Amino acid sequence: MKVLHVLETSIPHNVGYTIRANAIVENQLRLGLEVVVVTSPMFAATGPIAACEEYGGVRYYRTNHILPPASARSKLGSYWRRIMMLRGYREAVLGVARKERVDVIHAHSSYSNAYAAMSAARLLNVPLLYEVRTLWGESAVVEDGWRSNSWKHRMIWRLELGAMRSADLVVPISNGIFDELASRGVPKYKMKIVANGVDTSKFTPGPKDTALAASVGMSDRFIVGFVGSMRKLEGLSTLLDAYDICRRNGAKIGLVLVGDGPDKQHLESMKRELKLADVHFAGNVPHDEVAAWYSILDVVAYPRIRAVINERVTPLKPLEVMALGKVCIGSDVGGLLELISNRQTGMIFRSGDAAHLAEVLRTLLANPALMAELGRSAQSFVKSEREWSVIVSQYSEIYSELFAARRGAAPAPQ
Repeated sequence: MKVLHVLETSIPHNVGYTIRANAIVENQLRLGLEVVVVTSPMFAATGPIAACEEYGGVRYYRTNHILPPASARSKLGSYWRRIMMLRGYREAVLGVARKERVDVIHAHSSYSNAYAAMSAARLLNVPLLYEVRTLWGESAVVEDGWRSNSWKHRMIWRLELGAMRSADLVVPISNGIFDELASRGVPKYKMKIVANGVDTSKFTPGPKDTALAASVGMSDRFIVGFVGSMRKLEGLSTLLDAYDICRRNGAKIGLVLVGDGPDKQHLESMKRELKLADVHFAGNVPHDEVAAWYSILDVVAYPRIRAVINERVTPLKPLEVMALGKVCIGSDVGGLLELISNRQTGMIFRSGDAAHLAEVLRTLLANPALMAELGRSAQSFVKSEREWSVIVSQYSEIYSELFAARRGAAPAPQ
C-alpha cells in the first residue's frame, strides 16, 4: 500500500510537528508501507529548493513555487493570495497523487492541507484521512490575543470542521481533542485517536555533561529545566516565580531554559527585575546538542497555563523527558494529565500557582529516592504505552479498513 502524507512542513526542520511526521514516516517504512510526502507552500525554505527531495529513501515533493499569503502587500491581497495558494496547492497534490498512484491520502493539520487533498481523494477515488494535531483557533486565543467566538475564531473552526466532514476518518492525537471535536459535532464513530509517542532508542539516559554544567556555573546546583518553544501557553513566568521562591528560601537551585520564542524577551525581563542569578537562557541549540542539555537537568518542568488549547492538546517534549528517565513536572491541565500521573510517572502542580510548584521542587530536591523511582516509572510507561513503533502500527489497520470501505469490500470504520 502506498500512502501520500500531506504536511504543513517537514524535515530537515526539527520542531514538534516534524518530529511526529518523521516518526510516522520512518515507522511506516519499517512496516513495509510505501510512503511519499508533499509539503505545503508554507514550508520554510532557507534557500533554493528542488521540486522533489529525498530523505531516508522517501520522496518529498515541495510546493514552494506557490506564493503564500504572507507575500501579499495588503490585508485584502493576503486573502486573495490565500485563495490562489489553495487552488495551486490542490492542483499540486493531485499531480503528486496521480503520478505516484497512491492508495490513501493522509493529510495532517492544518485545514489547508486537508482541503488541498480533497480533490485528489475524490478524483482518484482514494480514502482521505485527516489528522488533527492541535486546535488552531484556540492557540490563537492565547498566542495572538483573539477573542473566543470572534469572527476569526469562528472562521477557523468552520474551516477545520469542514475539512473533517470531507475526510473519511478524523484522527485526533489526544483524548482532549477527541472530546472537543465531538462537542462540536464530529461523530465519534468517524474518529480514532492515534496518540503522541517517543522513540526510546533515540532518547536514552546518559552521563551528565559536567563540563556543560560548569560552563553555565551550575556544577553544584539542583538544575530545573525547560526545553521547548517559549510561548505564552507554556506558562514559564510561573516557573521563574517558583524558582525565585525556592532561591529566597535557601534552596541551592539553578534554572536552564533551552529554546526560543515570542515570550523569551518577557522572561529575560523577569530575570533582570527579580535579580535571578542562576537562570540561564541557552537559546536555540543544534539538534545534536540537545541531549547534552537534557543530561544536566535534574527535573524538567512544563508549567502550562489553564487554557482550552492546553486542556485538549498533548505535547511531545514530556515524553522525551520521561524516556530519558528524568522527572517531569507538569501543571494540572488536561493535555499534561494525559501523560503524567502524579507521584507515579511524574509530579503535578496547580497551574499558575508558583508557590505550589516551588513546594514540588523542594520536595524533589529533598528526596532523591522519590526522584529515582519516578524516573524508572516514567521510562516503563513510555516503553510500554508510548513507543512510536507501536503507535504508528495502528495506521496500517486504519488504512486497510478505509481502503476496503472505499472499494465496497467492508463497512466504514466504526
